[in-house]
Order: sequence, then C-alpha cells, then structure tokens
Amino acid sequence: MLIQLKLGNYLSSIENKAKQLLEKFKDKRPKWVFFSGGKDSLVALDLAIKYWNDFTVIYCEVAGNTHPKCTKYAKRLLENYYGIDYIVVKTDKYDFYDCLERWGYPSFLWRNNRWCLTHFKDEPIVGITHGKGFGVSGVSPKDSIFRALKIKKPVIYGGKHYRWVMVSILPLYYFDKDDIWLYIYENSLPINPLYKRMGFSGNCVFCPAINFKQFLAIKHYCPEFFSKWKRVHEKLREDFKEGKLRGMKVVFHKFERFYNLIKS
Repeated sequence: MLIQLKLGNYLSSIENKAKQLLEKFKDKRPKWVFFSGGKDSLVALDLAIKYWNDFTVIYCEVAGNTHPKCTKYAKRLLENYYGIDYIVVKTDKYDFYDCLERWGYPSFLWRNNRWCLTHFKDEPIVGITHGKGFGVSGVSPKDSIFRALKIKKPVIYGGKHYRWVMVSILPLYYFDKDDIWLYIYENSLPINPLYKRMGFSGNCVFCPAINFKQFLAIKHYCPEFFSKWKRVHEKLREDFKEGKLRGMKVVFHKFERFYNLIKS
C-alpha cells in the first residue's frame, strides 16, 4: 500500500508538470494532437484530452508499412474509447517498399536522409496543418541519446525540427519509459495489441531503427511484411556487390547482419 501511494504521488507530480505545460496553450488555435498508435502518443493523447479542448487528432499511416492491426486499434480507440473525431492521413504518391528499393535504406538519425519521414509523414501531415498551429506529440528526450541531445526544452518554436506545426509541445518531456507504462497502468488505458506480439506499435513495421529482437518478431508475426522486405533487401545486396548501393550504408549493413543471422 505504501509503495502504491509513493508511485501514485510520483506519477501525479509528473502529470502535474505536463498539465501546467498544456494549460499554457489551451486557448491557442489551431491545436493538433498527433497519434501513431504507439504507447507514447497514447499517453500524450490522454493528457491532451484531460487538459485541452477544441483540438484535432491526426493519425498517420505509412503507406505500405503500417500494420493493419495498428490502424484498427487507432480507429477503435479514437471512436469507441474516447469518442472523438480524427483525421487519417496517408500519402497516395509512394509505397514504402518501392521507395526502399529505389532509394535504399533511410537514416534513423539525420533528417536530410530520412526519406521515410519526409514523404510518408511530413508531407501528408503538413498537407493538413500547413505547418501552422500548436501540436502535441509523444516525443521525449528520454527516447534516445539522439533526442536527448536535440531536445532541450518541452516546447520547440519555429518548426525547425518538427515541420508539422509552428509550436511543438512535448508533455512527455517529463516522462521516462517506465513512467509511460506506469501512467498507462494507473489510468487503465487500452494498449495497442501489437505490443504483446512484437514489442512495438507497428505504425512503421520496418523502421530503420528496429533491433534484432523486433526483426525476429516481424519475421514470425508479419510474414507479409517480412517477405516484401526480404525481396527488396536481396535486390539491395546485389546493388552493393556491384558498387551501386543507394541510401545509408550503415543501416544496410545492420540489416545485412540480420539477414545473415536468420540464414545461418
């Protein structure tokens, strides 16, 4: 009981910081909340629903690379659990695996080499927001070392790093990974079922940042995505042998290691 009380007080103190942050912008217009179907954006969405009103939720599919169960979960959560309106965006210009074959692996660090982010998220989202307004997302400096170096404040002005809006508001700035799960548990939030199978949301199945454990989960649970990836990777292997490889070599070599491990 004492441990539960301490955890509750700890979580309340973090949530209060997020509340104060969100309330600074509650009267601004237009307001957007970006939801991916992942655990972080779930918590950010829930906080926005608690402390904001009059905002629009945007759910973005990565054409050809979002698991249908992720989209089904997002639809069920937004329509049935929260009962709120939302917009689904998805590019009709590209398919993820066609682009992977054409351009090679994208970077998971440097924006200039992240064609997946540019064409599959930035462009369709900005088509709705026009890069204006105030947006909440589930980004946190505690997600990775790279984000920790880049994100120094819970509000980012000017759209330099986040092109979707002019002011990016990060209520999860105060949360670490354990806090996210604690918040979900304490608030009894329905989690994306793909976490139980794959350990991630499936919004972008073959993300360049996945690890080997997630790679194996895709192979086991998502054979249709795995077969598309395998076909393209084997084409890129031939390009590499001929000295014609495009894209980020360091990411190619990571997936080449994964490829060889499952063959051995």
